[in-house]
Amino acid sequence: MITIEKTKRVLKKAVHPELNKNLIELGMIRNIKTEKNKIIIDLVLPFLHVPIREQLVEIIKKTIKKNFDIIPTIKIKEMNQKEKKKFGEIVKKIRGFSPL
Repeated sequence: MITIEKTKRVLKKAVHPELNKNLIELGMIRNIKTEKNKIIIDLVLPFLHVPIREQLVEIIKKTIKKNFDIIPTIKIKEMNQKEKKKFGEIVKKIRGFSPL
């Protein structure tokens, strides 16, 4: 049975290609829903048209497919101000500057 907790553990293997941190740690996964053999994930981005948007979607899909043998539904959303601030602080620690 696919659970939210199992899905979160699996998504810790989905690493942001530029920041070398997983998407859970970066606060880029807002909601996960599981229904029978379906997984629905909200991927939140600092702005909707980030250049690596499709790459992030593919990373999630490949990670879930590899572990559960299903392709998830991914909903793209924009971070709220609180999420953007937290994301910016994480990036600043990693890179020494904030992209936002």
